[in-house]
Amino acid sequence: MVRCLQNPRSHFGFVEAFKAKLRCWLHGPGGRRIQDLKLPDDLPTGVHVVMLMTRRKHIEHADSWLGVRTAWERLLMERSLALKGEMQMYICCLLPWFWPLRWMWRYRIRHWASLLLEEEHTQVHIISTASWSRDFFQRMHIHDDGRAYTMVVRHDGEILWAGHDKFQPLQEREMVSVVDKECQWRADEAQKLLTGGGVDAIDSPKDESAFETEKAVPRLPRHVS
Repeated sequence: MVRCLQNPRSHFGFVEAFKAKLRCWLHGPGGRRIQDLKLPDDLPTGVHVVMLMTRRKHIEHADSWLGVRTAWERLLMERSLALKGEMQMYICCLLPWFWPLRWMWRYRIRHWASLLLEEEHTQVHIISTASWSRDFFQRMHIHDDGRAYTMVVRHDGEILWAGHDKFQPLQEREMVSVVDKECQWRADEAQKLLTGGGVDAIDSPKDESAFETEKAVPRLPRHVS
């Protein structure tokens, strides 16, 4: 079931659901392909962060979204509404069609995958796809203009938040509002299943500090870019 959050600013022009299917490879240590992954169909139950990169330099924006992922995870756990296996982050490399450039991407993918392993970011994954086409951006209602796009997306494809490049501190209040709406929806669904009461969602304006992304997680070293 798709729930509209009535917050057009959170989507920055995106559609409200991840309608374009992407067949990807999940990369393990050393960059080797260890699993096929279809977005969004194969996402574990819950909410996740998906970052779409068309330039290798886009990796420099990953630090701020690592902080967003960690903040979401912490707030959901504090409210006892977290689901097992959720809040994974998928850094999706949209590989170029020109083969020499693709080899350069694969070299960087090996480096990024190894670095994530060293830094013990076990919930952050490097994935890649060569099956995308130009109409992918049209179907997602975004511009193919060289920017990185990142979504907070549910496993059913519903986009809760979308933005481009780095997550900005000015967006923290809106992001907290999205977290509150998600928690309220989960609490309402849980209450329907419980007898004699439900789980109360917590309205915590102070939670905005959780999205101070510069402090949320250790930063990835700059040599990943």
